[in-house]
Amino acid sequence: MSKAPVKNDIELQLSETHFFQLLDLIYLGNWMVTACSGVEDEHAQEYTNVEKQLFSHAEPFVEKGPFQTLNSEVMFTEEHEDSLQDIIGEYDNEVFWEALAYRMAKRDVIEQIGPIKEIKNEVFMQIFHREMDYIREFEKNGIKRITIPPLQ
Repeated sequence: MSKAPVKNDIELQLSETHFFQLLDLIYLGNWMVTACSGVEDEHAQEYTNVEKQLFSHAEPFVEKGPFQTLNSEVMFTEEHEDSLQDIIGEYDNEVFWEALAYRMAKRDVIEQIGPIKEIKNEVFMQIFHREMDYIREFEKNGIKRITIPPLQ
């Protein structure tokens, strides 16, 4: 006797506000996944399909939420997308400075002590302290004092 397949549907009870916030998170997460992937990326397409499915449930809110319909698909209004792009811009800016500080700090420590096979606690702390120096520098001066020799 075989068992019937188990249906794993999930039902969520959300307020309108939480539903709108969930869609913000879905949009931001999908943006993260698809921003650097190609159109042909299966993984990214799966996330886009989930996003479309969840946005389809926003149809009753098109008149009172930050939504519009285009080609029978519910999506955020341009104004609301712009507000989410502001969040992405702030994130990108923060990540840029942190990554730059870390990479420059790691470079400095490697130049000082030689190649690193494994980052142990002492080396990690050297990198961390140097990274904090760079972060303070960037907060004070931005890129003003960063120089690169002329490219050949």
